[in-house]
Amino acid sequence: MAIKRDLPVDVEIVDGVSVFFFWLLTTEAKQWVEDCVSPDRQMYGNGLAVEWRYAAALAEGMRRDGLKVEGVR
Repeated sequence: MAIKRDLPVDVEIVDGVSVFFFWLLTTEAKQWVEDCVSPDRQMYGNGLAVEWRYAAALAEGMRRDGLKVEGVR
């Protein structure tokens, strides 16, 4: 998947202790989630709520596919 970025960051990750929030800042990030994340995902506006145990793998997949991800590593 080729990614063209409109902003310097596509996704900002915020640690919510038991849940990580992936704030989707670009249309490319939103499309990636639409294409690659289960339809039963939990969205809060432009934020994707992810259990801590899945957050690292999700961030790595986003990076691998060309999205610029910042925040918790």
